[in-house]
Amino acid sequence: MTLALGLLAAAVVIGVAAPAYLRIAVTPRLRPGLALAGWTSSVLAVVLAVSVSGLLLALPGGSGLDGLIGMADSCANVFLARGDVVWADVTRLGGAAVLLTFTGRTIAVAIGKVRRHRRCRREHVTLLRSLGRTEGPVLWLDEVTPIAYSVGGRNGTIVATRGVERLDVCEREAVLAHEQAHLRGRHHALVLAADIVAAALPFVPLCRQAPGAVRVLVELAADAAAARRHGPGPVRSALLSVSAGQAPRTALAMSRDAVDARLLWLESGHLPAPKLPVRADYAVAAVLTTVPAILSVATVALLVTLYCLAVVG
Repeated sequence: MTLALGLLAAAVVIGVAAPAYLRIAVTPRLRPGLALAGWTSSVLAVVLAVSVSGLLLALPGGSGLDGLIGMADSCANVFLARGDVVWADVTRLGGAAVLLTFTGRTIAVAIGKVRRHRRCRREHVTLLRSLGRTEGPVLWLDEVTPIAYSVGGRNGTIVATRGVERLDVCEREAVLAHEQAHLRGRHHALVLAADIVAAALPFVPLCRQAPGAVRVLVELAADAAAARRHGPGPVRSALLSVSAGQAPRTALAMSRDAVDARLLWLESGHLPAPKLPVRADYAVAAVLTTVPAILSVATVALLVTLYCLAVVG
């Protein structure tokens, strides 16, 4: 049971404290992808910790799956002879019920949101294909206002208007590079995942703040990718020229989220960091996320050990 308690403590620590220390990574001196990976891995760690701790608490005490550091069960056994252990079973099973309810709620919310997201995306793209022309991954619409956004999915689509085609060559290429970065980075899936945990676990600060943070970070990451290819100048100019138009909420529009902050990041002297594989960002973020989790489990194990020694003594 100690491992379950440690994982629950890790979920609480990360869920409450992560927004504060993740803000440190949001700086032009670091790649936006690193902060994005940090938010993603932290949210995943909270969800997994809650689910696994719930399962461990629900398992019978003699299952052995929590025997690695299961001193809490041994401490409870001290009270067996005194007939004072009923409260421990009630607390364990009650905690398991609550945690598994949170897990079930997250799964149910995820299924509902993913289905709605897919349906809206499919209907939107089908309608636009009947109105425009497709050239590779880009769906061009006959509209003079420069509008650009991307729609995720297995075969992602970039939607752009004739107004974007008429932009300066460097600006047009910067717009397309920005949207291609969204598709390559699976940014639509990351935003959807943040929306899911916010709806399922709104009482967790990390989950509640995830949608806003992730939406800004995916735009910063896409801006950085476009700036590495075409320079910050064309990306800034494109941000000021392109409109979000009537892009659906399920899409990522170039000029909809945190435009002022992104323009500051693209100013002279705020050049994007050198490009590294996306896997490198997630590897670093995963390692850093395990630090508070390991410390939480170790702290709980130490406290349980001290309590056991006090009881036995």
